[in-house]
Amino acid sequence: MAASSSSSSQEKYDVFLSFRGEDTRVGFTGYLYHALRQKCIHTYMDEQLESGYEISPTLMKAIQESKIYIIVFSKDFASSRWCLDELVKILECKRNENGKHVIPIFYGIDPSTVRKQEQSYEAAFENQEQRFFDNLDKVQKWRRALKEVADLSGYHSRNFRFEYELVQQIVADVLSKLPKFQLTNYGHLIGIEENIKKIESLLSIGSMDVRIIGIWGIGGIGKTTLASIVFQKYAYSHFDGRCFLKDIPERADTYHLRNELLSQLVNNKNMVCTDTPAVGSGFIQDRLRYKNVFICFDNLNGSRNKLKVLLDGYHFAKGSRIIVTTRDKQLVQTVDGKIFELTGLSSVDALKLFCFNAFGQHLPATGYESLSKRIANYTEGNPLALEVLGSSLKSKGVKYWESALQKLETCLDPDIQKVLRISFDGLDDKGIQGIFLDMACIFTREVSKKYVESILNRTEHSDAAIGISALIDKSLLKEEWKWKWKWQWQYNSKGAVLKMHDLLRQMGQGIVFDENNDPGKCSRLWNVKDVCRVLERNTGTSTIEGILLNLENLKKDVEVSPTAFSNMYNLRILKITHIYAGINHIPQRVHLLNGLKRMHLPNGLASFVSDEIKYFHWDFYPLKYLPYSSTENLVVLIMRDSQLELLWNEDQPLELEKLKEIDLSFSKHLIQIPNLSRALNLQDIRLQHCTSLVHIPPFFEYLNKLRSLNMTNCKNLEDGIENLPNSLRDITMDGTAIKSLQESIWESKYLKQLHLSGCTNLRKISKISNHMDCLVQIVLREAEIEELPESIENLTVLQRLFLNGCHKIKFLPNSLCKLLHLRQLILEGCSSLQELPPLPHGLENLDIRKCERLKSIAELPSSVRDLKADECKSLETISSRGSPPKPHLFYEYSFMNCLKLDEDTRNNVIVELARLLSLPSQDDVLCFHHIIYPGDEIPEWLSYQTDGGNSVNIHLPENWFKLSFAICIVSNELDRETDHQYMKLECEFNFKTNTSNSDICLYKYCHEWVGFVFPGTIHSDHVFIFPIIKFHPKLSKVLVPYWSSIYSNITEASFQVSFKNGPIAKKCGFQFCNADKGFEELNGNRSSSNQPNGRRHNSDPLPHNNSKRIKLVE
Repeated sequence: MAASSSSSSQEKYDVFLSFRGEDTRVGFTGYLYHALRQKCIHTYMDEQLESGYEISPTLMKAIQESKIYIIVFSKDFASSRWCLDELVKILECKRNENGKHVIPIFYGIDPSTVRKQEQSYEAAFENQEQRFFDNLDKVQKWRRALKEVADLSGYHSRNFRFEYELVQQIVADVLSKLPKFQLTNYGHLIGIEENIKKIESLLSIGSMDVRIIGIWGIGGIGKTTLASIVFQKYAYSHFDGRCFLKDIPERADTYHLRNELLSQLVNNKNMVCTDTPAVGSGFIQDRLRYKNVFICFDNLNGSRNKLKVLLDGYHFAKGSRIIVTTRDKQLVQTVDGKIFELTGLSSVDALKLFCFNAFGQHLPATGYESLSKRIANYTEGNPLALEVLGSSLKSKGVKYWESALQKLETCLDPDIQKVLRISFDGLDDKGIQGIFLDMACIFTREVSKKYVESILNRTEHSDAAIGISALIDKSLLKEEWKWKWKWQWQYNSKGAVLKMHDLLRQMGQGIVFDENNDPGKCSRLWNVKDVCRVLERNTGTSTIEGILLNLENLKKDVEVSPTAFSNMYNLRILKITHIYAGINHIPQRVHLLNGLKRMHLPNGLASFVSDEIKYFHWDFYPLKYLPYSSTENLVVLIMRDSQLELLWNEDQPLELEKLKEIDLSFSKHLIQIPNLSRALNLQDIRLQHCTSLVHIPPFFEYLNKLRSLNMTNCKNLEDGIENLPNSLRDITMDGTAIKSLQESIWESKYLKQLHLSGCTNLRKISKISNHMDCLVQIVLREAEIEELPESIENLTVLQRLFLNGCHKIKFLPNSLCKLLHLRQLILEGCSSLQELPPLPHGLENLDIRKCERLKSIAELPSSVRDLKADECKSLETISSRGSPPKPHLFYEYSFMNCLKLDEDTRNNVIVELARLLSLPSQDDVLCFHHIIYPGDEIPEWLSYQTDGGNSVNIHLPENWFKLSFAICIVSNELDRETDHQYMKLECEFNFKTNTSNSDICLYKYCHEWVGFVFPGTIHSDHVFIFPIIKFHPKLSKVLVPYWSSIYSNITEASFQVSFKNGPIAKKCGFQFCNADKGFEELNGNRSSSNQPNGRRHNSDPLPHNNSKRIKLVE
């Protein structure tokens, strides 16, 4: 292997041709050489005539440096001592170096003639013996070599009707024998293997369609590198023609590009001159129709029809492939190509690539670890940036690195800037360039696509959606779809968000920096020092279009000039924000805000910024009102945590036709909702924690496009709810002083969410007269209501009903069972609730914790998979289900501290668990269920159990790794002062193999309940049962690469259980279960083991002493 490795590193030629020149040089061998070269097979063919007595050193070196030897045996081959010496040398190399191949060709001569040295070969050797009578050993070497090669598999020309068929067969054989593409030849390429596989999957080499694949991504991301590797791997070995047009200039002439493409494909430049720009040459079309080709257009950008024009008029043979690397995916989509988006390297691979360029190795040098990681993270996996920065920092000291990193945070490396700016310069539309600069300088965080589109329309005739779409297509913006969770009530929605690569953001900011040395004359401001200087010194000009200031970055209070905005006639976006503004649930908010550096306006504000303002966001605004001015272009108004008492010190309604969103949350001094009667396009109003508001004004009912209203904790708000428009989707009035829900609220046909938590004055829910076809969630947590109306059945699509903490409710309406879509019913803390009515058959989640007067559940629907009944001190019975539970990944039945629960109910719970364990499971999904109830005995059906202690030993059945299993624990009492504890179950498994070396593998499985409220006090022993599905595939992953050879040899195991932040385990048990067999059948098989009833006792030795361990912690 060492020789092979050594030789392969020195190999220069793919093929060495050995032949008798006078016989075949100008005929067969010449044709073969040409065919090999056409396939880009590097071939050595000696062009010199034989001269001298010895074979030349050049020829000997060429033999040593070749991978494959083609020996053309002809009539007079044996008469040439050169040919015979070549033959001996070839066989010597083949024997000494692995991977060499010899292909004999018998051209016009029979293999047996060569093998037996008959006819012309016999005569030739008679002459050789006469010439070398004093060195007959040499002649014998020749004879043996001829016989050895003649015995090899080769080609006989007489078996082929035409010579070209023989040549094609030989070329195909050579291609099959050449070493396949090795990525190890490209040691500097890191993290590219997975992308190669994905491109290969899209290309599907061998399928008989014609495919176009676009590799799409930002500059420097590695598109050309990926395309080049795939091209090198396949273009020469699988295709009749090929062309790689590298780094095509954006404004390259399409006609000349087309001619260059065709000249390479037909391998004749003179022929291509007959082609025309609009209609392809018929002659060339005919040639290409039967030729499968591999084409790569590298860095093709510009006109979106360019690719279509390049390919227009030509039909390539079946199996042809075309790769396009581009920054504009629309260019590929115009010809129905498939898109592969190339993204940055992972953090691990990014660090490796950076270190390779900085240190010549894949790990950081000592002392540079932290700096290397920071720089690798800064690039977000962009290979160009990693290579440029790594090379520039090579051999530099730590201080230089620290200085360079500090500079990078504000200024992009010029080489990286140059590559990335190509995409920006390719945007022909100035409006689209402006949107890019807005996103780079102002909207610097992840932001909703819809939101930005509504703000960035520059004129009545511009469409920001088109511009944003163009930026996404050109990889200057990235669009992602994300779930947005709202509060803790499991209400969520999916929407598109926009992100920008940090390097692109710096590139955009660099463009603005270059506009002018004076910040007041730049189009956008975002640097804290620049913004503060302009606002304090009143140096702003009409050039400024956008300002971003993050208040948390202020080092001191800023005193703003009253006329700071007076000259900013074109200001469209003002964004003065603080990360904690308008947020109530952060514990350290008060402390953070006490130390906040603020913007001061001691002399007031002369004007309301600019008539062009579309987005006005000023957190902690210090004045009592805004100056009156034109607001006709205003789309978004956000003033959280302001000192406002009135929004405008005017009674007259303003022109607010374009206003879509207003947020005045936490403006505690606001005494009146502003006159928004002309804001007829308003969609979202947020007034939460405006504690001085007392009334919803009448004009609200005319806001017919209003979708969302949030007035959480407007604790003095008593009336006006009847003024709400019917267009509302979401109403949130938690913590208000409203006393009743009037019938008008049920007239809103679009209403989806109604939140009235903590409304302690709310005692009555009015009759629901209309069918509500959209309302899916009602939250009445800790309201003072005493009952729900029977008309609740009109909430026909209600899915979630939260009544937790409604301590005055004694009964629920009997019509509750008619809510066929109800999935979640939360009654926790309904301490007066005495009984439950029949429940809906689709209910999945029932929470009755701390319902202290509830004695029984008459009928539990089979759909319920999550039943929480902790602290139900009076609960005695729960009826058995009429039908088995439905398959689901998660089940929970918890009866903690339900000490009156009768024996029948506990047995029903155990039967329920057995049903769950018999449900079908998915191989690759870890299902988790748990059941908790008062008790001190492990159920009998668990084959392995202890009378005391927290560990047990197991004999493993056949295919144990495919089985589900159940763990049971009996815990002791627990008394703690604090409630709301999170508990973690930890299970440690140890596996023993039956091999002689007795290697042991340790598999540690841990499961943590997130959000499980564990009582501070457990009043008696409790039984915890956890069925888990399955060991596989988690175990197989941790034991890779040993898994396939180990799992069948593992015969014994032990496991140990414990609670973290919970009670002490007194007893434990274990049971395998299988969905395909029942418990009885499985346990019956187990009972045949040497242990009675399948049990092992704690006295048996654990199988992991003095063992080798592999550990997984989840």
